[in-house]
Amino acid sequence: MNYYCCRFLIPFVLVASIFGCRADTSPPLKIVTTFSILQDFVREIGKDKVVISIVGPNSDAHTYQPTPRDVRQIAQADLIFINGLGFEGWIHRLIKSSGYKGKIVTATDGIQPMMINDPGEGEVPDPHAWNDIKNVKIYIKNIYTSLSKIDPEQAPFYRKNYEDYLAKLEDLDQFIVNAIKEIPQKKRIIITAHDAFGYYGQRYGVKFLAPVGTSTADEPSPKAMASLIDVIRAHKIKMIFVENITNKKLIQQLSEETGIQIGEEIFSDALSEKDQPGSTYLAMIRHNTDQFIKAMRLMQPKEECRSSSVYA
Repeated sequence: MNYYCCRFLIPFVLVASIFGCRADTSPPLKIVTTFSILQDFVREIGKDKVVISIVGPNSDAHTYQPTPRDVRQIAQADLIFINGLGFEGWIHRLIKSSGYKGKIVTATDGIQPMMINDPGEGEVPDPHAWNDIKNVKIYIKNIYTSLSKIDPEQAPFYRKNYEDYLAKLEDLDQFIVNAIKEIPQKKRIIITAHDAFGYYGQRYGVKFLAPVGTSTADEPSPKAMASLIDVIRAHKIKMIFVENITNKKLIQQLSEETGIQIGEEIFSDALSEKDQPGSTYLAMIRHNTDQFIKAMRLMQPKEECRSSSVYA
């Protein structure tokens, strides 16, 4: 009996060990990203991989001050993803101090950036490329390609995740195109706390204005504030927005001086916590779009407004 049991069990054990060895001996990749939106993209493609974000939810990457913990996390990473386009001015110093020698992937490679005029630096790229879903398709292709190179055995897995997420992005992009198409062009004006939505505006035909530039570290000039107040009054704008990462005092000041309503908080450079409406990129963009449409509809005469919800 023992002889026959052995004949049966030995091949079974061998097969089990062969198919189970990778799970037992290969720890998951440890990936570091610079901010929460990029972390979400990598999680969508990598799924079970350990993905860390240096700058967390509701936090501002423009003004972030790295910590010793960040140095340790980077030193232990298998792969690092950054946004690039000048968004994380601190990242290369941080990587150098950590001693990390591995691959650094710039997720915006291949994107044609919008150029803006910075008073202190001249013409520079706008780093907020993720606010155009067409650009996000490039982000996730770069992520899929990089993960497949460092972990080729899992390339089909990454490919499926990439294709699934691409379909979701295309559905959301089409929803936004159709929803904003219902708003007359002259009413497509939105005021936010800082100039983070240029790519969104270019893609969907919306004009965004803000008291400060593309960095939250900028300070508004009295002339810029006065100009915004003139725009609000001239266009009868009814709602303005604060962002989850910005100083709310500027928007509160505009509200007090014009009597304009402050809308729900929107998300620009960071995701929200899980119990808030911007905890993933898809949720963030959908929430922002809903709020923008609500504000633009308030500007319309009643006969121009449709009774349907923004989800219609």
